Amino acid sequence: MELSFNFELAVYSAWLLAMGTLVGLTLWAPAVWQTRRAIVVPRPRREALVSLAAAALLVALSVVTDQLLRPWKKDPQFGAWVFLAQLAIVYSPFWAILVWRREGLDTAFLRAEKLPAKIILGLSLATLAAAAFLAVRGRLDQFAAFVPTLSRGGPVAMLQTFVEGFGVGFVLYRVGAWLGIRATAVLVATLFMAAHLPNYMQGTYEHSLADALAFAAAHAGIAVVVIASVWWTQDIIVLGFVHWFINAASSFTT
Repeated sequence: MELSFNFELAVYSAWLLAMGTLVGLTLWAPAVWQTRRAIVVPRPRREALVSLAAAALLVALSVVTDQLLRPWKKDPQFGAWVFLAQLAIVYSPFWAILVWRREGLDTAFLRAEKLPAKIILGLSLATLAAAAFLAVRGRLDQFAAFVPTLSRGGPVAMLQTFVEGFGVGFVLYRVGAWLGIRATAVLVATLFMAAHLPNYMQGTYEHSLADALAFAAAHAGIAVVVIASVWWTQDIIVLGFVHWFINAASSFTT
């Protein structure tokens, strides 16, 4: 990634186009989308605070496991399996709460209703978002060369993107039921970007603390919009596809 106006413009353009189209579609053609459900959480304050504590633990686990497993993750034979194990460890607080509370994945905005439509829309909007990103970066003519890079990192890297969406949905569902979407969008966006700091500094990108904080601050605004869109659509599947393609476009152009 790079810290520049053009890069941030590409990020904002891609996300706004994809998520704005999705929200518009659910408003103008609701029959193609899943049924919106009332979000009701017993003891919302308690559940929200528990989810925030789990999110804080997730960040701590991410930092610790990055330090401990970094040499193993670079192993060409076992690196992918180590990365998969790290994901399981890092997101274990959320899974533990689901099991403990006997709650379904729908409490993280993950539902099978209209799944074919979600997959088709996800791939379509992700392609649109990637094209917008490349266009802003002046690389649209290289779209055919970009497509093969979507498989970079293999299935585990793709899984990471979707699991991040699960984490957002988990916290958003619970905190939103307590505080409402306005305050929650800002809070969850802040937490989401804070959770990326270890990856910015010590994981994939190895930036300085100052650069990592600058990236997080620059992306926080669009994160608020994206999180509000997830709240409205009550879905993280399309989010996962769009996130995956935009990440790939970002890597392709930097």
